[in-house]
Amino acid sequence: MINEMQEYYKHRATNYDVSMGYDNESTIYSQQPVIRYLQESFKDQSLLEIACGPCFWTQFVAKTAKSILATDYNETTLVEAHKKNIDWSRVSLKQIDAYNLPSFPQKFTGAFAVDWFAHVPLSKRHKFLSNLHSCLVSNSEIIFCDQLPGNNSLTGNYDHEGNHLQKRSLPDGTIFTIIKNYLTENETLRLFKEFSSNIEIKQFPESKRWAIRYKI
Repeated sequence: MINEMQEYYKHRATNYDVSMGYDNESTIYSQQPVIRYLQESFKDQSLLEIACGPCFWTQFVAKTAKSILATDYNETTLVEAHKKNIDWSRVSLKQIDAYNLPSFPQKFTGAFAVDWFAHVPLSKRHKFLSNLHSCLVSNSEIIFCDQLPGNNSLTGNYDHEGNHLQKRSLPDGTIFTIIKNYLTENETLRLFKEFSSNIEIKQFPESKRWAIRYKI
């Protein structure tokens, strides 16, 4: 399933921003509460970004962060990211598998991912989080931000692990099956309390997103 999702986003890269409405001023305006939240949370921090995609969120966080290493599994998304008007003195791009994080030469003071943690299979969550935390200094802040479910988001389809499945199609008609887990507040607290006692869950209804912020 992970391979299928990676392939899906590989081929979606050139159309990703348009498909999300990120080329539309009204969409960008609707995301301002999330953008401000990320900017304020990560001011002056050295960040590791997971699954940056074409760097829509990176471009805003970079305005307040000290530095960002923005990573993604697919080179195609990084090619699109390079087209953004970003302060590249603060942002570096690197092709990295989030499930196989390398040993970085420096530890980061924070980490974040937007619209990605919902794709992590249930069986991979614990190992991924442990590996991510090993890349960070003590008292680092982490934020995962994902979409709130819409009226037609819940399909009723699950795999043998209990992962919620959705069908996604590309402009050429190719259909992929992806994991999209929508966590409840109680599920979120149960998952992350093993790693932190400092947990904040925040919803952004106007942006149709929610975020979990915690420190390790």
